[in-house]
Amino acid sequence: MSNISVALLITTYNNPKFLDLIFRSVLNQTILPNEIVIGDDGSTEETKNLIDSYRAKFNCEIKHIWHEDNGFQKCKILNKAIAKMESDYIIQIDGDVMVHPRFIEDHLSAASKGQIVCGNRSFVLKGRTKRLLENPENRSLHPLNIFKRKRFFRIPFMSKLFRNKRSDTSRKGSIGCNFAYWRQDAIKVNGYNEDFTGWGYEDIEMVERLMNSGLKKTTLLYMAIQYHLWHPKSDRARSQHNKNMYYECVEKDIAHCENGLNKYL
Repeated sequence: MSNISVALLITTYNNPKFLDLIFRSVLNQTILPNEIVIGDDGSTEETKNLIDSYRAKFNCEIKHIWHEDNGFQKCKILNKAIAKMESDYIIQIDGDVMVHPRFIEDHLSAASKGQIVCGNRSFVLKGRTKRLLENPENRSLHPLNIFKRKRFFRIPFMSKLFRNKRSDTSRKGSIGCNFAYWRQDAIKVNGYNEDFTGWGYEDIEMVERLMNSGLKKTTLLYMAIQYHLWHPKSDRARSQHNKNMYYECVEKDIAHCENGLNKYL
């Protein structure tokens, strides 16, 4: 779609070196967003300083939405960030990825009313991630640097063949690190459910509620390519509790959450 305003939403927490790599890959985009919104779950001053250092390098506004560190509160900071946006369309990524130069272009080519779009990711191996952090000027990647190599390649004509292969459920092919949706659709379902604290299932629960509200899901394979940087796994102590909440959403066909976005609007 043309003539829509787009926000790139990036979540981060105390990892300015990763965020630096993200900024470098965003500067290389064929289409830049209208605004970049950083949802910061309580990082220290080092992250703020990095963000400030990039403001003059972009022609678009960078908004830094921060709250105090009080544990894993990704849903809360996402809602606060969405509330501060002015754009129509949101492309959401995590703070531990780099993106292909046509990432935003690809997402915008798939944008359509009445749908959400879920992309995919390949995984940068530990050794290559270490070298990227040591020398961020050299961001070249090779398939041998990658786990899940099929997801490394951008092949637009193949993308059309696979576009809706994994659209029947919220769980298959849904990840919050490569996710696009209309801001008004997020407002309709009251954004992210802040009853989710700690790692796990908050993103696919959001996808489920958007689908329950009547939206279709489109999956993007071989386009909107993303490279997930290696890091140790997050604490998963809340994973089972969050999984149970997600299944409740599925079973009860819930579209609107009570503890969500509206308190910030």
